[in-house]
Amino acid sequence: MLYDVIVVGSGIAGLFSALYAKKSGVKVAVLTKSNPFRSNSAVASGGINAVINISEYDSILNHINDTINGADGLINEKNISDMCHDAPEIIEELKEMGVGFDSDEEGNVLQRPFGGSKANRTCYIADRTGSAIVQKLLLECRNSGVHILSNHQFLNITKFHNKLSGVTVLRRRDSQVIALACKSLVLAGGGYAGIFRGHSTNSQESSGDIIAAALRAKMKLSNMEFVQFHPTTLINNGALISEAARGEGAYIVDETGRRFTDELQTRDKLSIEIAQHIIDGHKVYLDFRHMPAETIEKKLPSTQKIALSGAGIDITTELLQITPSAHYSIGGIWTRGDTSTDIDGVYACGECAMTGVHGANRLGGNSLLEGVYFGRLAGYEASKRAIRRDFLPIDYAIIDKEMRRIELIIEGENYFNVNAMRKSLGESLFQNVGVFRTEESLTNAFEYIGYLFKRQYGIHCVNKEKENNVELSSILEFKNALYIAEAMTLSALKREESRGVHHRKDFIKRDDKRFSSPSYVKLLDDFLFEITFENQMVGDLWYRLKKYLFH
Repeated sequence: MLYDVIVVGSGIAGLFSALYAKKSGVKVAVLTKSNPFRSNSAVASGGINAVINISEYDSILNHINDTINGADGLINEKNISDMCHDAPEIIEELKEMGVGFDSDEEGNVLQRPFGGSKANRTCYIADRTGSAIVQKLLLECRNSGVHILSNHQFLNITKFHNKLSGVTVLRRRDSQVIALACKSLVLAGGGYAGIFRGHSTNSQESSGDIIAAALRAKMKLSNMEFVQFHPTTLINNGALISEAARGEGAYIVDETGRRFTDELQTRDKLSIEIAQHIIDGHKVYLDFRHMPAETIEKKLPSTQKIALSGAGIDITTELLQITPSAHYSIGGIWTRGDTSTDIDGVYACGECAMTGVHGANRLGGNSLLEGVYFGRLAGYEASKRAIRRDFLPIDYAIIDKEMRRIELIIEGENYFNVNAMRKSLGESLFQNVGVFRTEESLTNAFEYIGYLFKRQYGIHCVNKEKENNVELSSILEFKNALYIAEAMTLSALKREESRGVHHRKDFIKRDDKRFSSPSYVKLLDDFLFEITFENQMVGDLWYRLKKYLFH
């Protein structure tokens, strides 16, 4: 099958990319590993930031400054400025699509406070904002003629003479490897916080597949050490309790009932305080009991359901025990300001991309905004390129090699339990590459990842059937997770400072003399990573000049 533009991922960034590419009249497909509603965007419940009421209390400049201050360095200031300036228009566009933001009696969109913001700036739909937006975008995509290919697991990028020619995909219904040719490719397949299995708000499918494929294609990754831990998740299963809860007035207390922290400080600081309080022997809770029942029912219905189903707690009368869990990948595929990457024709946006708008710590409400802003841009750039280019051939020897790899995983003799190995990796990462890190803990994690690397070749399917083999998908995800875990851990070892969500107990201060640059990761061969800290300005200027002259 041939498509002008292929988008990998069905979250907000991917769906906006597809819509904006389709506006140019090109043939567009969206690949999604399972159901389109299982993206991280669909469970991003708190809201989306935008300054829609300019006043003495808020301005676009304030949004920019709050984002910069919360980021703790390593920012792309131009990307932040452009994103914040476009935010009001983005809210209007979503409203025109039929997204029903909570509004007052006069029709004005309501906004709630979020951590790190000096004004009520987060537009919302109760506490299910992401899912409501995704539903509308999926409908728009279908009505526009975008092909939605569900249950197609992305494997790798194919190249012809080092130029993009297409992608290889696992068709999950029959475990067949197929090739899809494209002129442009948008990577928007989400992040990798799910590799902290058992200690993550993400589904186990968030294993960094897209980023691992980019790494194998010799693309550059950046800031992989920065993984944000959400401060308020259920103690027993890591289920997310949205920041909307604190934005609407819930308290954070310990077993004595004492409020020991500022509920609306940035997530990095709040997670550190909560985690340290737990280490010191305390239990930590969200307290909703002082809030009117009608406020909870109207503005926090999903939170109420999650607490009841996940912990058996009625938040109107009982305390809800919480702990930090891995939530959001700040690092990812290195991109320029126009979402292009270091392979011509490949663009990246959303959580799998490193755009520089979050720096070392993301403000709540900025992730959905980032997804929309860079998703629109990626779709426009990808379609513009596709119109000018011809398809390149796909080497079917690559497809044959991929098929033999899949058949070996299915047919080989199994020696290990992949689910047990995924859980043990998640436990090791949480203990050693979690909220707190040291050289010793990171070294322990690195050694354990190496141990798992050696044993991955003994993992094969117990179920040998090819129809909808869930075990096969899980094995492929685990293999990708190992690459991501090693890149993340090595980057954290190299960054000998504390900054944003990266907190080194053996290097507790921020060190701008040595580490004022993002980190960069490249895969030199199957097991050798190169980690550098360097200035990208010269290469970026050359790209801009080429784009101006030849495009």
